[in-house]
Amino acid sequence: MELKAKDTYRVELIEVASNNAIASLISLYQPIIGRDALNFYLTIFFEGLNQKSLETHQRLSIIMNMDIPAMERARKKCEQFFLVRTFYKSDNDKDSYIYIVNPPLSAQAFLKHDLYSRLLLKALGQKQFELTVAKVARVENSKNGFEDISDQFDKNLLASWDADNEVQFSKVQPSFNFTDHDKVNINFNYEELFDTTSALVFPVEARTKENLQIIGEYATLYGLSATKVRILIGKCMNLTTNTLDAEKFKKLCSIQNPDATTSSKDPFMLPPIAFLQARQNGIPVASVDRRLLEYLNLELKLPAEVVNVLVDYVLSVNQNRLTKRFVEAIATTWIREKVLTKEQAIAQTKKSPIVKQGNSTKKKDVLPAYYEKMKAVDKQDNLEIISDEEAKEIAKKLKGLSE
Repeated sequence: MELKAKDTYRVELIEVASNNAIASLISLYQPIIGRDALNFYLTIFFEGLNQKSLETHQRLSIIMNMDIPAMERARKKCEQFFLVRTFYKSDNDKDSYIYIVNPPLSAQAFLKHDLYSRLLLKALGQKQFELTVAKVARVENSKNGFEDISDQFDKNLLASWDADNEVQFSKVQPSFNFTDHDKVNINFNYEELFDTTSALVFPVEARTKENLQIIGEYATLYGLSATKVRILIGKCMNLTTNTLDAEKFKKLCSIQNPDATTSSKDPFMLPPIAFLQARQNGIPVASVDRRLLEYLNLELKLPAEVVNVLVDYVLSVNQNRLTKRFVEAIATTWIREKVLTKEQAIAQTKKSPIVKQGNSTKKKDVLPAYYEKMKAVDKQDNLEIISDEEAKEIAKKLKGLSE
């Protein structure tokens, strides 16, 4: 990926640098990584101390007096020496970066490092290397003849820790690192929400994993920006008890128009509500269809892109109608087939039963098994949702899609 001036960044500091750390950076790291890399490290470190919101790399370029390509080279040099770790996320035409700033090694640890000490000697030469060591190295008293009798950590300190303690501990952790199964259904900018939302509006006590997961899932489904989510959170907070009314938040989300643009490079990657609204030429999605998409995405845990392919498929073969029982039958089949991506979902729509005729094979012009099963159940319930004429039309269209 190519770094652009408009790309945003956020800095996370592992710890505040001490005077000894700064000395190690300047005297030991600088001869190896170069002044540009040192400039980059110190700049993002001090930027991270008081960063209130997401910033662009244009700002870094200006205050470092360094162009974007040079900045990227400097960052990579810092990464090579484990001073910085970089996390990247692409979002249409604007990318986001998180810089984790690690503290430098102490002078003693640096000089004991097999690789770093050799690189420093190569960069400085023997005379300057010895002078540098004399300036920064701390004299260690000999411990020959002494035994280390330091007491060890007592593992019994947590002997009384029980399940209730663990539940209480998990509730106070402000984390939005969910399991992989949960992550597939969340595409929400938590960083922007936290950077722009005061603790007076969204108290830390209310930022539980459960609340953050609900916020992320519903914002993903309904295509809501961090700005709109912040407003909805404000309407759902009880500041007396510092609790979020999650049910009220869900209801408010369900009546919002999506913020997500419908001009995405890949429409299947839109939030499901935004996708269906675009599919019906911008007309707002009816409440019954919203509930159906919510069921697919949040209860059945189908990723948004899979939901979109499913919706597009059903509309194309079912006369632009989202018949709940038909949609649900296909969805449960895809779940059993472990369909998790857009590509897998599209492949499912192209499947067609095959029957043998003599020594050759021929595609059979029939509806999928899940449709036949659904229709049989409907007849038992006297609910003829799709007529025979409509069934023939669907079969015709399915045949066209598979050829």
